[in-house]
Amino acid sequence: MDPTAPHSAPPSRLSRAGVLVLAACFVGYAFFIARHGGSYAGGADSSGYLNSARLFGEGRLFAEPRVPTGRHHAEFGAMAFQPLGFVSDPNIPRLTPTYPTGLPLHLMVASWFVGWQFTATVVNIFAALGSGLILWGLARRLQLTAEWAAAALALLWLCPLTLFATLQPMSDLLALFWSLTALWSALRCREHWRWTLLAGLSASLAVLVRPTNALLVLPLALALGADLRRHLLLILSGLPGAVFFCYYNWRAYGSPLTSGYGDVWNAFGPVNLAPNLSHFAWWIPALLTPLVVAALGAPLVRPARQRDLAVLGLWALLLIGFYACYYHSGETWWYLRFILPAFPVLILAALVVLQHGCRQLGPSRRAPLALATLMVFAAVWQIKLTRRLEVLSIIGGEAHYQHAADWARSHLPPESAIFCMQVSGALYFYTPFLLIRWDQTLADRMAELFAVLQQEKRPVYAMLYDFEKSDAFVRMGGRWNQIATVGNTTVWQLEAASTAP
Repeated sequence: MDPTAPHSAPPSRLSRAGVLVLAACFVGYAFFIARHGGSYAGGADSSGYLNSARLFGEGRLFAEPRVPTGRHHAEFGAMAFQPLGFVSDPNIPRLTPTYPTGLPLHLMVASWFVGWQFTATVVNIFAALGSGLILWGLARRLQLTAEWAAAALALLWLCPLTLFATLQPMSDLLALFWSLTALWSALRCREHWRWTLLAGLSASLAVLVRPTNALLVLPLALALGADLRRHLLLILSGLPGAVFFCYYNWRAYGSPLTSGYGDVWNAFGPVNLAPNLSHFAWWIPALLTPLVVAALGAPLVRPARQRDLAVLGLWALLLIGFYACYYHSGETWWYLRFILPAFPVLILAALVVLQHGCRQLGPSRRAPLALATLMVFAAVWQIKLTRRLEVLSIIGGEAHYQHAADWARSHLPPESAIFCMQVSGALYFYTPFLLIRWDQTLADRMAELFAVLQQEKRPVYAMLYDFEKSDAFVRMGGRWNQIATVGNTTVWQLEAASTAP
């Protein structure tokens, strides 16, 4: 019998030694994330997620802008007192988090157990190990042997893009986990109705983490088949998440289907397809090794559970096709994080083909040797690329934000006003200072703002990254004296402000 035929016997169970080795891999990967990852409120994304999570922890949806006493929050510019990671309403004195609620809710729950210092690390360990467990289950379901299933784990966990998402507060790995869980559960819906409930719950969480995961509706519908009861169960189990999604967006942004990103649809269009697909065609084999090209042969192989592979393939095609139309997808390698949830599907499709090819070598030692050779090649490839892309040093750059905030809190008077941009989200999370966005303050009101700060007897400082210094000083005017350098941040004190014209 063809071992890849749809009715082939299920793969044999793992031996006790195999279970121990697999468990050791999971524990080792968790320690790796704990060792190299971090939970820093850094730039717009990470500080935005953590500021939102803290608001949820305090039972609030909105934050209050910090403004000079008695002044309107939009008086010197609609976003003059808006840190990165927030949006503000010129008519209502409140700050609303920019980002979807899924990751902040996970961070809030994790903070109950480990505090804010480690919350993102715990969530990332949960998502990474959970994704690995679901990937293992899908690999075995597709009749991959234990050795090939382990290869799937290695390709995902060693991928530089996975590591990039795993080592910092980002939503990409969580989006991967919940979308993969939804698909895996839906594929098992014929075994018991409880799997359908899990599929709906997981899909709703996937959408809360990233709204574009609503694309799951089509592959989930294919997985459930024509049984209307399954579809009803899926809808009912996903309904609480959908209600919360609409309620939050309505309260925060004025409409159930509006997000903090504003109108992003102008960034989508068919004109982006060709350059982005070219970008994907280069970087997907680079990140997952050239072995992933074998996935193109999946339609030519008759795997066990062809329907399952079709469901997974539809998800990958929808996600890749959607983000291929997005302008920013082709800007740099780590923007492939938008399609990271499709990577497990590409891995599985490639390994189904490669396992089939190795089996054609016959019942000899050549097949295991071929697998071992492929995996050594893949591991060396991904480790070298991780080093070349300096993925493990990324969290060091994020740590600079907290170091800068700690320095400001310990060296500057509590009544200080700080002009900033890049570090504004981090300073809002870690410090109580009055923060002013130099890039959003109206230029013709700058001198008046300095006069207000002087009347309140506030010492005035600026905390700037190198790339923003020249524009900042032109816009702010006045004379500034550099008093410190903290990591990537330079700290300046105002000596004399420009006078009003």
